Amino acid sequence: MLRIVQAFILLLFLSISFSSSASGALSVAQNVQQTDNPTSAAAVKEASYEYKDSLFRDTPRGTLAGLFEAAFEQNYDKAAKYLDLRYLPDDMDAELGPEYAKQLIAIIERNIWVNMQEINDTPDGTSEDQLPSYRDAFGRVQIKGSEITLLLQKVPNKQLGSIWKVSNATVAKVPLLYSELGYGPVVEWFVKHIPQGHLFKLNLWEWALLICYFVLAMLVVIPVTWIAKKLILRSDYQYKADVAHLVVGPSRLLVALLLVRAWMAHTTLSANVIAVVNTGVLLLIAVVWFIWSLTDVIQNSLRLRWISRGDSQSASLLRPLANFIRVILVALAVLIWLEHLGFDASTILAGLGIGGIAVALASKQSIENFIGTLTLYSSAPIKVGNVGRFGTITGTVEEIGLRCTRIRTIDRSVINVPNARLSEMDIENISEREKIRLKTDIRLDYQTNTEQIHAIINDIRALLEQHEKVEESPLRVTFKGFGLYGLQLNVFAYIGTTDFAEFQLVSEELHFGIMNVVTKHGSRIVPVVPVAAAQS
Repeated sequence: MLRIVQAFILLLFLSISFSSSASGALSVAQNVQQTDNPTSAAAVKEASYEYKDSLFRDTPRGTLAGLFEAAFEQNYDKAAKYLDLRYLPDDMDAELGPEYAKQLIAIIERNIWVNMQEINDTPDGTSEDQLPSYRDAFGRVQIKGSEITLLLQKVPNKQLGSIWKVSNATVAKVPLLYSELGYGPVVEWFVKHIPQGHLFKLNLWEWALLICYFVLAMLVVIPVTWIAKKLILRSDYQYKADVAHLVVGPSRLLVALLLVRAWMAHTTLSANVIAVVNTGVLLLIAVVWFIWSLTDVIQNSLRLRWISRGDSQSASLLRPLANFIRVILVALAVLIWLEHLGFDASTILAGLGIGGIAVALASKQSIENFIGTLTLYSSAPIKVGNVGRFGTITGTVEEIGLRCTRIRTIDRSVINVPNARLSEMDIENISEREKIRLKTDIRLDYQTNTEQIHAIINDIRALLEQHEKVEESPLRVTFKGFGLYGLQLNVFAYIGTTDFAEFQLVSEELHFGIMNVVTKHGSRIVPVVPVAAAQS
């Protein structure tokens, strides 16, 4: 369980990084800024107005930026200074300003998005918003069918004359709004009991909540998947081991993440957590892992089934085909995820198409090899396991890949021949022969007479006909003629075997028999070059 939690935290870090990059791209495209981003809050203070108040409350935008920055620092005493705590209802106490600030931030985080660029950055505020000149709106929320406007208000100040704060009318509604729009009891417990702090833009209590949800989901999923694994392993299914691995591996993570998302959909969370979850990085990783493993299961089952049927050629094609399908499915999953984040997949595909042309030109040899692979599979001059001669190479085909074919030679070394070159070679498939030819020439001494020659021919023919491994037809033993160094006899027959080792044993037996026949009839076999001549 500890390893699972560590893996989940690592995946969450990854999702945060993806979330940051994706959110940044989207904010540039849509010109929308999230209110709880401290970097954005600091950036808006680079506006045209030169602030005189140390808390930047000279303008409406400066007040909101300072409020959000104080909230991110979790300095709610400072955040309370951005609230107008005068003239509050009798059931509210100005001493609870930090608590009201915390509740207001939670309401904003959960329910509205504030575009800071639309907030006025002058001391006078917005003049054409149908509000009094001393008030500006910065958001609206829905509660019980009615809309409530969140207001900023200009209040007196001894040093500057007037500054902007969150209106006391809005502060007075904070407890009611929080009861309807704030965090639920579960989140409240985490907020109260987890130490304050941030990690990768998320509060520590948000991290604790995510981890607890994941651990709880795993506690539910692990027993269920363990029982499913045991039931699968006890079944008679031929490929139960692969399916069991799929169940306790990617399926477990995928179901746990779906459970977490379902629970979080019914939990009051901040916009930051929702943004991280909605990126779907963890779900994408789980889906890709599931697709990868499922492809393995299908590949292994088909390979064993086709091999049992004797179709080893199709079985050898499964691995490159499965890899190709994996790439397509993973690319499709990534495109769907990018569409979910708001990117235009058609634009991405168009860019990939232009890049694909450049890649195709740069990988001309690879494309030729791929076409050669298609040629080898379609015409099938060789199959995996075949022995053959490929130009000057003789060996056994071990694998026909997408780029090259692996051949193990008689010397047990491995040669990888590019498929583009192999498809153009003269290929002699030795394994396809149904029998092996026996052909030999015998040179007899010129002292051998006609009767001896006839007797030798008849006995050699009889020797071949009586052997169980020699085919009946064609079978020939003939007097070929008068050679330079002897009388030539030609022996031609087929040995009924495809095993070369067995052929060699039969050939050896027949050659000894021929030597005995020649000796029996008083003749002798002479070499191609006379021994005496060779010695001289």
